[in-house]
Amino acid sequence: MFPCITIISITRAVATLGLHEGVPRYIAYFRGRHKEHKIQELIISATIMGLIAGVLATLVSPVLFEYLAGKGFDAQGKILSVVSIMIFAIPFTIVLNLAVAIYRGFDRTNVNTYFYSIIRPVSLLGFASAAVFLGVSLRGIVLADLLSMIFTFGVMSVYFIKRPPFKPEWKLKFGEPTKQLIRYSLPLLISATLLNLMTWTDTIMLGYFKSTEVVGVYSAVYPLVGFLSMIIGSMGFVYIPVTSKLWGENKPESLGPIYQIMTKWCFMLTFPVFALMFVYPEFLLTKLYGAEYACGATILRILALGFVTNSYFGFNYHTIMASGDSDFLMKCSVASAGMNALLNFILIPQYGMVGAAVASSASFTSIEVLMTLRTWKKQHMHPFTSMYRRVTLVGTSIIVFMLAARKALLLSGAGWEYAAFVIVYFVIIKAANVMDSTELNMISEIRKVIRYNIRIRIPQALKSLAS
Repeated sequence: MFPCITIISITRAVATLGLHEGVPRYIAYFRGRHKEHKIQELIISATIMGLIAGVLATLVSPVLFEYLAGKGFDAQGKILSVVSIMIFAIPFTIVLNLAVAIYRGFDRTNVNTYFYSIIRPVSLLGFASAAVFLGVSLRGIVLADLLSMIFTFGVMSVYFIKRPPFKPEWKLKFGEPTKQLIRYSLPLLISATLLNLMTWTDTIMLGYFKSTEVVGVYSAVYPLVGFLSMIIGSMGFVYIPVTSKLWGENKPESLGPIYQIMTKWCFMLTFPVFALMFVYPEFLLTKLYGAEYACGATILRILALGFVTNSYFGFNYHTIMASGDSDFLMKCSVASAGMNALLNFILIPQYGMVGAAVASSASFTSIEVLMTLRTWKKQHMHPFTSMYRRVTLVGTSIIVFMLAARKALLLSGAGWEYAAFVIVYFVIIKAANVMDSTELNMISEIRKVIRYNIRIRIPQALKSLAS
């Protein structure tokens, strides 16, 4: 199934054409410029391009699978029948992503939560449970996933008709906004494709030079570092439309404080996850996979150290994207992908998994450094305020102390130790004066809302439910 999923992922990623990032950027940008009339053309042309790409991907996927993997992995044609079902989800997925991107451009980011965090997983659970109850084959399970996507698409279609983010005027026109969208989105498509290829390069080259056991351990460890990007990914979803609109309003000077504050918060919230991976890698891997995977502890540490730079350097990628400089992002990805392949080729034969981890960490860190330098050179922005340097010092000191305590056998890796660390960490952060008065007021307001909901809203809801 791995070749099947890989090929579907590739064709689906290419078929998006980078529009899911280009559309919200330009909608917000044109809103900032007060050129709402261009948004109509932008949305219609993006939808047409997405539909065409989705249909082409549906036609190409089975042929591509049969050519690349059919003979070696699917001599009997069983997996091809699964691919034939999975491909029909591609057009629905692309149009659904475009709809979410359109709402995102109008600052309605909650729509993504409705459909991708609630409706899609709940419907998938329902269809999959029904399939298991009926005792269907693998094709039946895959069909349940397709039905879930079609159901989510159907609900989104009704929602879009009932609550459109703009007043639609369906006039078919392809002009300068369409050209701008294509010029902006295609470099992002290349960039995203190369970054995906980088995640597969390690595994492919490890499989070529080393045993399957090594590949198995590395493949289990590698996905864990994805949790280090969850917070910046969520915050970036909101950051790009907001900053793109400011760019359209010719207010780049307003971006600096937003960039610095959001980077600081992103790293502060990501740091506890990084500490868990870096200080307790054996404990984490044993709990998740079993004792036989504890040998990947060093790998997890190296990867965590490299991938935490995504949060540490912050919203450089998103700022460059909002500024419209997608060509530079593509160049960064090309350079990093080339560096990753070269380092893997040099390091893996001698150092195995450690070499692959070093190659990935160095490659992804290089992207972050390049983008931070670009942001500083072009926009004169960087996240390294005095408060952020203080956060860095606090985090580094805590990590050093915890590693020393582990070596002295004062820490065993128990769950209560990590819980105590999280509490102590946020107490130290508060005492270190790394937040200004505006941030403290914001936290105070959030506390008031939470307390109000606990004391008033929740009891009222429970009473209503009971009655």
